[in-house]
Amino acid sequence: MDSEYVTMYTHGFLYGYLKDIDNERLTKLALKNYENRVSDNPNDVMSEVIPLPFDKEIKKIIEQMSDAYEKHFGKRLQKNTVNGDHYWSQVHYKGESCQYHRHLAEGTELAGVYYVNIPKGSGDLVIRYKKHDYDYSDWYFPPETGKFIIFNSGLEHAVSRNRSKDPRICIAFNFKTMV
Repeated sequence: MDSEYVTMYTHGFLYGYLKDIDNERLTKLALKNYENRVSDNPNDVMSEVIPLPFDKEIKKIIEQMSDAYEKHFGKRLQKNTVNGDHYWSQVHYKGESCQYHRHLAEGTELAGVYYVNIPKGSGDLVIRYKKHDYDYSDWYFPPETGKFIIFNSGLEHAVSRNRSKDPRICIAFNFKTMV
């Protein structure tokens, strides 16, 4: 597994690529559960949350992301299970995007995303950070199938509009570190 840690200002982002993940299986799982979204209100950020049953592929994703984190920081990741919202899928069809939000669930230190199915033109991860009171800037992270990104859960982030005719599918995570 290859991963890289990059520091931008005072924020760090860990990203890399996972191996031997059955993305076809995860795509089917996400699409099968699409109608089970937490909210039917399109103005609610929770309308983007699709609960998934625990699956062997999700377990492999968590293990490999934790291995990468441990390599760089000497700590393992674990799912934040305080509120039961430790992982979920997002499926964005053409024209859909993800609103700006933070992962502030109790006990959550880090947010993570794994890209399951990313067609060309399906939208970037946008992380907003505050340099000072009058300057907010955005970083753009292009997604790729098989790529993961881990970042501070308090950073405001969104996903730009999917311009592809095919759905963009990812799995998001809330993590805490093991002491």
